[in-house]
Amino acid sequence: MTAATNALGRELQLVHAAQWLYAINGEPFVPGEGDPYARLVRGFDSGEDRADDAGGLLASVAERGPVWRSRLDTWVVTGPTALRELSGSRDLAVSAGDLAVSAAVPQAEAWLPDPARQRTTALVRDLALRGGTRAVRGHAGALREQATRAAARLGPGPVDLMADFAEPLTAVAYAVLLDVPEERHAAFAAGLAGTAPAVDALLCPQTLEVTRRLAAGVRGLRELFAGRDRAEADLLLAVAGARAAADLLGNALHMLLDRPHDWALLRSDPAHAARLVEEALRGRPLWRALPLVALAPAEVAGARIETGDTVTVVATGTGGGPAPLPVPACAALLPAATALAEQALAALGARFELLRPDGDPVRLRRAPLTRRLVRLPARLGEEETR
Repeated sequence: MTAATNALGRELQLVHAAQWLYAINGEPFVPGEGDPYARLVRGFDSGEDRADDAGGLLASVAERGPVWRSRLDTWVVTGPTALRELSGSRDLAVSAGDLAVSAAVPQAEAWLPDPARQRTTALVRDLALRGGTRAVRGHAGALREQATRAAARLGPGPVDLMADFAEPLTAVAYAVLLDVPEERHAAFAAGLAGTAPAVDALLCPQTLEVTRRLAAGVRGLRELFAGRDRAEADLLLAVAGARAAADLLGNALHMLLDRPHDWALLRSDPAHAARLVEEALRGRPLWRALPLVALAPAEVAGARIETGDTVTVVATGTGGGPAPLPVPACAALLPAATALAEQALAALGARFELLRPDGDPVRLRRAPLTRRLVRLPARLGEEETR
């Protein structure tokens, strides 16, 4: 283990210790009301399968106001009005040119484009060319074929819908979408597995071993894309886009486990998949929080945010709060993720008459942004007749 690795490990431990400290204490080492944002980003408040807001945590974040300063030295922004002021746009889908996604904790291997690069239209253009609506439409047949094959590999009986379906399908589908040669599909899948915690690691320090695997995964993917004209966009789609696709599909399947009526509708009308995916996106935003950096000063809800200040947009679910995707580079990840989830639901519905739960789902700790499902036990089968 190198000195640099040891130093990174110490930095990560210090950041996570600060998150725990401020989550519990109002002031350092003084018992009192803790910082709800610190509780959120430390990534240990789960139990969200019974309610999306674990223990009222998101409500506590929202109660502090539309804009407030966390003890972790970031501006916390909640609610659509404050976000519109921050982005300087009446339409949240319009480019927020003075914001960029930025890691709030140390990274072993950078995978996000530089904030200044995110501000240009070039990256968004490249993302659209590689994973936008038109690009995805051109790969629709291939995505449908991969989804059908993934469903065909499953048999009736118990299954883990994440490990056995969503994750492997996402790996092969994004390999096709990003034109990875077939002989490199295994290396691509290994890179995706290593980078699975990358989005959450922007706000929540991972263990040192996970961080090392993440860095190796990023390096492996970067090597795969080396020499390409749009390697930067391909890396972003692989790291964050594939994660979004697997999470969206997992959330949609989780929603369907207790809804046999919707499963029957999906079987009779595959177009119902689009409605289910839209509902899953609306009910559980892919990223519950989004770490940003201000590239220009802004006045938001009476608070002065200066250039270089860190800002975290949090989807609290109150007042129709926004899905935290206020920058184009993030919104550009959605077309491919949505298309794959729709094809996957339709393929699974076409193959199996029944889908029902077969145990408790498991969400990963230290995953405050994605709330990533790592286990989704289910039972697939045919209609029972007596």
